[in-house]
Amino acid sequence: MEELTRVFYNAPHEIYLEKNIAIYFYITGVSAAFFILSTLAYVFGMERFKAIGRFSAVLAPIAVAIGPIFLVIDLLQPTRFHHLFYMFNLASPITWGTIFLTIYPPICLIYIYSIYKDKASWAKLFGAIGIPFSIGVHVYAGFLMALSKGVAFWNTPLMPIYFLASAMVSGTALLILSAIIKEKVFGNNRLINKLFPKIENNVIYEISKFLAIFIIIDLFVALSDTLLLFYTTPENLIAGQLLLEGEFSSIFLYVQVLLGMVIPFIVLLIPKLNRSFSVLTIVSILVLVGVWAMRYLTVIAGQYVPLM
Repeated sequence: MEELTRVFYNAPHEIYLEKNIAIYFYITGVSAAFFILSTLAYVFGMERFKAIGRFSAVLAPIAVAIGPIFLVIDLLQPTRFHHLFYMFNLASPITWGTIFLTIYPPICLIYIYSIYKDKASWAKLFGAIGIPFSIGVHVYAGFLMALSKGVAFWNTPLMPIYFLASAMVSGTALLILSAIIKEKVFGNNRLINKLFPKIENNVIYEISKFLAIFIIIDLFVALSDTLLLFYTTPENLIAGQLLLEGEFSSIFLYVQVLLGMVIPFIVLLIPKLNRSFSVLTIVSILVLVGVWAMRYLTVIAGQYVPLM
């Protein structure tokens, strides 16, 4: 196996997808989570989440408007992005990604309009319609990577689930952090309070419970995905070794898993700590860094094993 590893590592190859793609994945995942969390109040009728749901609904289209900028920048010829709108192939995840990215923002805007105009039936309808689109606008990238048969680290059936789980983690963490900043920094600002009602402390604490649940799901998926690498093909084994023993082991084990998942999850289980805004701020930042490590590793480390 050492000889095989040496052969693979000695093969020259280039890293074609870089950090802009990781940033794009990160931001679209956050947008999906924002939208889904907003529907707790407006689709599923959990009235106590209305204030944070409105806040989250507004953040969703802002994030999805920013994300594709990094995707276009990464293109070798950015001016050709418009080809995606008429060169359709329904068997391609890229085509579905284009569909989702085109339809999802207008749904967000109609949904927000319905919320602010107190049109409950409209908000419920467009919130329900928006859930699959919010998932699709991010998870299509997971399918795109999973179908990359020549790339060992990407070609796993767990990749779409991995993308969704990490998106819910990062989006929930950023929503908690944003809500704390809103209340503690801009709590006395009349304009902001007019646009966004006060978010009660207990609501933020309750959202942190969702974060703990999403973290443990994400941890399970991450470890499962990594474990599978060691029991499939020789190329996958090399990819797994990169994460646990090789160049990316520190980022994976200490940043993504320990700092981004294990420590935040343990802290969120401790009653006195999980009701402190200072602690929740630190936990949210750690989680956001951990998910960024996941996005970076997925894109960059995935290209370190030469194409099969």
